[in-house]
Amino acid sequence: MQETQLRTAFFLLLLSGVLVLVFFILQPYLITLSIAATAAVILYPIYNVLLSKLKERKTIAAFCMVALTILLLLVPLTFFGIQIATEATDVYRALQGEDSASFLKDVIGMVEGLAQQYIPATVSFDLNRYAGQALNWIASNLQSFFAGTLRAVLLIFLGIVAYFYMLRDGKSFTKALTELSPLAEDEDRKILDRLRQAMNSVIRGSLIIAILQGIVTGIGLAIFGIPSAVLLGSIAGVGALIPSVGTSIILAPVIIYLFVTGEYFSAVGLLLWGAFAVGLIDNFLHPLLVGRGMKMHPMFVFFAVIGGIAFFGISGFILGPLIMSLLFGLLEIFRNTIKPNATLTAP
Repeated sequence: MQETQLRTAFFLLLLSGVLVLVFFILQPYLITLSIAATAAVILYPIYNVLLSKLKERKTIAAFCMVALTILLLLVPLTFFGIQIATEATDVYRALQGEDSASFLKDVIGMVEGLAQQYIPATVSFDLNRYAGQALNWIASNLQSFFAGTLRAVLLIFLGIVAYFYMLRDGKSFTKALTELSPLAEDEDRKILDRLRQAMNSVIRGSLIIAILQGIVTGIGLAIFGIPSAVLLGSIAGVGALIPSVGTSIILAPVIIYLFVTGEYFSAVGLLLWGAFAVGLIDNFLHPLLVGRGMKMHPMFVFFAVIGGIAFFGISGFILGPLIMSLLFGLLEIFRNTIKPNATLTAP
């Protein structure tokens, strides 16, 4: 008996060590694997249709699905990314130009004059230094962005490969996991359903809404003559992923800038566009796309996203809600199955 316990303890210790090593091996590719797995789960119903049309030829169906995804998603995103990179380059060059330097000096002088007028003299206010630091930060990050292009191409390729195998062999992976699980079959199914709901909610409830809000924001900026509308719309879309921030990360400073420069018509127009066109997406499409989603309180969803990003990086946007949803699934199983059985067997 003691020998069996020792063997079990040694095996569990060895398994834990190997799992930690595997985590460190996969850590650089967590976001790639997360996106591939999420895409496979979301688009699996379409893959099933293709599979039935192709007489259960899994490899051909998965290949066709990958080609279709590249055609409908990656190609437009590539052109979109090129446009963003072009506009970012133009902005970077404009910030280095003499005209930009003269304009920035005028703006800095105007703001410093207002600050000296309304802020007590005892308060130090060196806007020129702060503006210089901000421009240096932007320049260094733009250089890092261009330096990471090759790595981005590699990650896209690895993501496509992972997406292909998750479509083709997804059921085999799921079956292997459930066979290793000591839980009952219906309990395993509940956990997998929870994870599936979480993936659908993250994509439908956050990512698609953020993309639409970014696109609509970019359209509004272009309508009212704001340069680099695609770049600013993309930043607004990223902001829309962050709770309590939203597209205001771009709209608010642009509207203030228009008011300060006397473009009152454009400022009011963009304000109304943001309130109605952008706001209606969240108010009307969000319930339609999400439905009942993860059946999780918004507070837990909020902290799952923020905490996931803080711990895992950008991949935590998907991993955080998945882990939180897994916790709620386990608690539900405990409440409905384990706790009643423990009560019945208690002396």
